[in-house]
This record gives sequence, structure tokens and C-alpha cells, in this order.
Amino acid sequence: MSRLFLVLLFLLNVSGCASTVRPQAVPKPTIPKSESECTARGGNWTVLGLPGRQEPKVCDLKASDSGKVCTDSAECEGMCMAPKDARVGKRSVGQCSPYLLNSGNIRRLNGGVVEALNID
Repeated sequence: MSRLFLVLLFLLNVSGCASTVRPQAVPKPTIPKSESECTARGGNWTVLGLPGRQEPKVCDLKASDSGKVCTDSAECEGMCMAPKDARVGKRSVGQCSPYLLNSGNIRRLNGGVVEALNID
């Protein structure tokens, strides 16, 4: 009887692992390095970050998967953004960012856990 119980327990554990779906990683698009290439790809050649700083211009490109449900930035062209009310350190589900590059005080998801970042 105990042998049958152990076999059933093993099968239940294996079947539970088999049903776990891992999110598919999305390749990160390259960011154009010149204004002409940026505008040719539909981007905006601009300075990101805090106003008034002497930062170099970069290509601000929209992500094609903006708004897709995610739990990790590997699932997005840009970042996986946590909901505004999500608490740091807690598990959550978010959406892929509208743009490839992000700046400011943001909350992103890393493996389903909310992280706070300050990106200049």
C-alpha cells in the first residue's frame, strides 16, 4: 500500500512540473545609433532622462509588443512594467513598456517580483 502511495505521489509531482509553462524570451531589438537610421525606423531622435542635462541623443523607438501581459522583461522588447500600485518585493503581473528605452522612476518586474528602478 505504501509503495502505491509513493508511486502516486511521484506521478502527481511530475505531472505538476510538466504543466508549468515558462514564458518565451523575446529578442531585444537593436537601437539605432544615428539620427537617420532612427527616423528611418520610425523613432524619435531625442534626449531621454532629466531635462536640462547634457545627455547624448538616443533613438526613442516604440515597442511592437507594448501592452502585452508579462512577468519579466525577458518577455518584452523593452521592459516589463509593474502596475503603478504594485508594491516593491511583491509578486505581480505587468505589461510590456510602450518604448524600447525607459527612464525615470519606474517599477519593473523581474521573475514576477516588483523592483523599483531610477533610470536617468
